Amino acid sequence: MTDSRPRTRYALATTVYSRRMNSEPKTEIPGPREADARPASSRSARFTNRDLQKRAVEAQEAERSRLAREIHDGPAQVLSNAVFQLEIIERQLDRDPVLALAEIRLLRDTLRRELGEMRAYISQLRPPILADLGLAGAIRDIADQVGGILGINIAVDVDPAIDDMSDGSELVVLRIIQEALQNVRRHAEAQRVTIRAVPDDTLWLVEVHDNGRGFDPDAKPNSSRPAYGLQFMRERAESIDAQFEVRSQPGGGTTVRLAVPRGEEETT
Repeated sequence: MTDSRPRTRYALATTVYSRRMNSEPKTEIPGPREADARPASSRSARFTNRDLQKRAVEAQEAERSRLAREIHDGPAQVLSNAVFQLEIIERQLDRDPVLALAEIRLLRDTLRRELGEMRAYISQLRPPILADLGLAGAIRDIADQVGGILGINIAVDVDPAIDDMSDGSELVVLRIIQEALQNVRRHAEAQRVTIRAVPDDTLWLVEVHDNGRGFDPDAKPNSSRPAYGLQFMRERAESIDAQFEVRSQPGGGTTVRLAVPRGEEETT
């Protein structure tokens, strides 16, 4: 006859262990699908933030490249030509002083005109401080600057409540208005320019209109129309989920329109 005590002890130990395990709180271990599901949302959130950061960096790099290209094709070329023109004047001083004086006057006018261009570039690199002026004040300041260069009065109709716009949207709106005015200065030959920014239900409607020579927005880009500026403004608008539109026709002026979503704090 075999001894059953070892088996009884084993059964008793198993029972005690089972009771202890059942009485302790259980920690659920997620299955493969649950383990993947939770990090997926956090990963997508991180990816969204990364995408936003990437878009912001790309917009900044595109703006730097655009300004570098414009400065190279504009002021840099003018200064290079000025050096060449001075060399010509130097050779003409003894042989034909009258012609040399005419060349000096021409060079002076060119440099004065280019000084206005350089001030416009500086304004783009360092816009009015929004913290000091607010968006409404910054828009008026830019309008005064460009109007002074063009020799015209730019009409500004801006609702003061626009100062409640979020910081990121404020800067984009300011940059787009600034670029639209630069295009007016360089291309439009306008005599009347207006800037309008008013609330409309859940949107801010921002418009820059001029009565200049206009252009065909669907035409192939060339040196006579501001294609690079339009692309810059469109990309800026997309970065804040705003709607961007340009209406223009040859001889019919141009209207740049921006519809910016208003936040809850702006609509209450």
